[in-house]
Amino acid sequence: MKFYKNILLLASLLVANAHYVKRDFTKKKYEIYKNAVPTSYEQIVKDANNPNRVMKLKKFEVDATEDLFKINKGKYSKSIINDPFNLNVHCYSTEDCENYPARIQEGAYFIAQTFEFYQTVNVNVTIFPFCRYMQNESGCESVMGITYPPTFISLSETKDSEPFLYPQALVKQLDVDSDISYDPIDFLIYLNSSYKPIESQDNRALIAAHEILHGLGFFHQINPISVYLNNYQNYFNNDFALPPIRYEETENTIAYNGWTPFSIFDKYIVNSSKPDEYLYGKLEKYKTHEVNFEISIKRPTTQQYNKFMSTFKALENDVEANAGGIEVANLFSTLNAVGFRTKDGKVVELQTFDGRYESASSISHINVPFKCKSSSTCTVTNASINENYLMYFTVISKASTSRLVNAFKESKHELVGSDIVRIMCTLGWNEKGSSSDNNNYSNNVYSFSQENNNSSGSRHLATPSFIIMILSFIFFIFRY
Repeated sequence: MKFYKNILLLASLLVANAHYVKRDFTKKKYEIYKNAVPTSYEQIVKDANNPNRVMKLKKFEVDATEDLFKINKGKYSKSIINDPFNLNVHCYSTEDCENYPARIQEGAYFIAQTFEFYQTVNVNVTIFPFCRYMQNESGCESVMGITYPPTFISLSETKDSEPFLYPQALVKQLDVDSDISYDPIDFLIYLNSSYKPIESQDNRALIAAHEILHGLGFFHQINPISVYLNNYQNYFNNDFALPPIRYEETENTIAYNGWTPFSIFDKYIVNSSKPDEYLYGKLEKYKTHEVNFEISIKRPTTQQYNKFMSTFKALENDVEANAGGIEVANLFSTLNAVGFRTKDGKVVELQTFDGRYESASSISHINVPFKCKSSSTCTVTNASINENYLMYFTVISKASTSRLVNAFKESKHELVGSDIVRIMCTLGWNEKGSSSDNNNYSNNVYSFSQENNNSSGSRHLATPSFIIMILSFIFFIFRY
């Protein structure tokens, strides 16, 4: 039975490795960056408990089947799909799944009723008991699940504008100037069947909807070096934020190969008190520096270590670049300091903590309406929430999804608050039932980037006695 379950897990993973695609105009090939997803339940649970989770990338080139470049003038003729989610649900066992698949379908329904979909979104969902694979089972029920990064495609709104990474699920809905051979799976979700709420407190549809929104693009890539490097204070004078760095990992080495584009979510992150200051722009100067070296995973040589440290010391010593990096890192660890500027000019506050940055909870969530020193010191109560509770970093306990929906009957969309809609529509989604003026992104035509240094990025390890350097896309974990 155990062998069968492991084969089932492996089969679901092999067809679902996330990747990021870049157009190569000279060779007429796709560059695909596949994320190596764990093939064991133990590693998935370990990732779910690790705040510095890692995206491991390998580069592939795929021949184009036809002439890729064909500009389409005007809007495509599209029909809205009312049931857009193809949910491939894999159950560890009948006992573990029970009625969870129905709750996942319910969560997807809420999202489908809020946004317009013109192409099917394919999601692999695996339900298994996290507690069975966790070394320390204390509190294992509180880890609701993990969403691995979506498939990414690098696009520009015009040929001359800066590229950003878009989730594949979103790209499929846009007017893109080229034919893309899309990956079969848009993103991966793993849910914890060890969490078994009673019927009156069943919020699992909310959990599923939350994870789906992450897969549709509600995520950031910018992280401070304090996330990337343990005991960074021993090597650097200040914490500073960096653009994401691409690396490719083999069995023995990791190669750092330049910078990646920011995510489309990163593009709209601002200083809450200065909403005209887009924070990714404060990190652009770092990209004038070369990041290109290899390091052994098990036994780094002195030469490799020196190259590793000199590369990042050069970033710190660039006074102009580092001023922006320090500012962004400080904002990321200051209460109420960071927001997302929507296309209607509103700034929606994103989650920050008091003097602390947490990659799994900060920024990629809407700020809870009360102060938090850290994710472990905050408890959300029903009395303290507003209509945007779906994208809080923490689950509202002791309240069913239907009870929460009924508590906010004045909301335009069930479960999905107005600020969440504003953010998603700024990324490029269309709101269902809204006027064409509000959905003006559907008229844009997007182009593949022609830059050579676009990719997707990640982690690593090094110190005199093995320092861990983690350069990664954020993975999203949903906890109480």
